[in-house]
Amino acid sequence: MIKKLPLFLSIVCLSLTGFSQEKTEKIYWYTSSDTKGFISFQKVNGDANSKVPVILNTNVNAQFDEEVLNFNLSTACESEKMVDANKFVFKGTIDSNIEPVQFTGTKVKTVKNNISFWHFDGDFADEVETDPDFQSFAFAKYNATLKIPARTIPSFNLWAIIPKLPFDRKGTFKFNALDETKLYVRKNQTVNYLGTTKTNINGEQLTLHKFVHQGKGMSPTYFWVSKERELMQVLLDDKYTFTISTKEAALETAVVE
Repeated sequence: MIKKLPLFLSIVCLSLTGFSQEKTEKIYWYTSSDTKGFISFQKVNGDANSKVPVILNTNVNAQFDEEVLNFNLSTACESEKMVDANKFVFKGTIDSNIEPVQFTGTKVKTVKNNISFWHFDGDFADEVETDPDFQSFAFAKYNATLKIPARTIPSFNLWAIIPKLPFDRKGTFKFNALDETKLYVRKNQTVNYLGTTKTNINGEQLTLHKFVHQGKGMSPTYFWVSKERELMQVLLDDKYTFTISTKEAALETAVVE
């Protein structure tokens, strides 16, 4: 039985960053015809003197096959590109077999080769990972300082980052993906631009820019972005289609309230 949590639909953890004149952008809401629930994200921009220019708040409340995810992740980013973070705050349901968890990760320092030391505290359930390409950090009831490679990005944060990437086939966006729900790093991920394509979005035929996210041991995820640089649709894990929607429609599909 999954313990129900309140929906985290407002900005959280701003007091952690010291924003004095923050500016919130619109909340983007996405619903799926392939599964129940929604995914949303919102940027909060600090003032010119802020040490944390952007906070990115992501909310996932969706069912994938038989697994329900219901969590909020707040990421304090060091630049508008949202590639480098200095704090993660997570709270929610990550596995239907365990109670909701919460943890905070804070970057302590960065050393040579751009490896960063992070202090994590909170609670978590251990999940053994044997693949050498995975860097696992999961262990029960932890409080520890851990090493994380440069350009490590929570996987759902890509939804806000990809619309800002160049519409150019020549470049490859390279990063390491932090799995928010299992707390491990999946290394050597790439995003490539695939060009334009005509796509039906909510009954309207649009010409959109298409990107693909790929990595070892995972199915590709595709992103469609408008010329105005808004994310319009995502084919997650080559299986679940999420399309831009409204708050009202998203809340009607919520798996956990």
